[in-house]
Amino acid sequence: MKKISLLIVIFTALVLNINAQEEFFKAPDYSQIEGNVKEQTSSYYYPNLLKKYLEGNSNMTLEEGRHLYYGYVFQTNYVPTDTSSFNNKLAITLSRGTFTPSDYAEILEYSNALLLQDPFNLRALNAKLLVLAQQNNTDEYKKVAQQRSVVQNAIVSTGDGMTEKTAFYVIKVAHEYDILPFLGYTYGGEDKILRGNKINYLSLGQNRFGIDRVYFNITPVIKYVNARGGGIM
Repeated sequence: MKKISLLIVIFTALVLNINAQEEFFKAPDYSQIEGNVKEQTSSYYYPNLLKKYLEGNSNMTLEEGRHLYYGYVFQTNYVPTDTSSFNNKLAITLSRGTFTPSDYAEILEYSNALLLQDPFNLRALNAKLLVLAQQNNTDEYKKVAQQRSVVQNAIVSTGDGMTEKTAFYVIKVAHEYDILPFLGYTYGGEDKILRGNKINYLSLGQNRFGIDRVYFNITPVIKYVNARGGGIM
């Protein structure tokens, strides 16, 4: 029953954004994605996908979004570690709860800085939406909201997160935490790596589904860190 309830939430989130004929709950084939995003004649050629994403193009399909998000691991600027000082600066400003005009300016500054380092940073996208809503900037709000939807839909299209075998695939550990509110969860305080460092789970706070934890596949993160002799994820 718990799984059925969660699947309904994920399906509802997806159904408004994908063609009914497109398959979802499919693990990314990194090898195939790598070939597609590097082939200049492919409809999934990475520079074209990124341009479409940054423009907030509402016609981006689920498969294009999957190639965009998971194809990022094959770009030279892919860095899955989360060490930017702007994370802490943004968190401090957001923790104030009520904001002055200068606070909104800071939120926008820090969010944009984070998105330059990680264009799929859901925390930064959400923070930008907060400012844009306050500014009544409808056009920019729609663009950023579309970008957020592309990232969220790509992640939840890969599994249900209920088991190690049906884990959500993410390309950065920070994205695990940032997808939780979209799924209706809060972090429960436990973060553990399983199965030869490929699967990571987060425990959950009390939730209406009665789910204890959500599993994530972090293969690209592990490969990146191991290739560099270890480090913070």
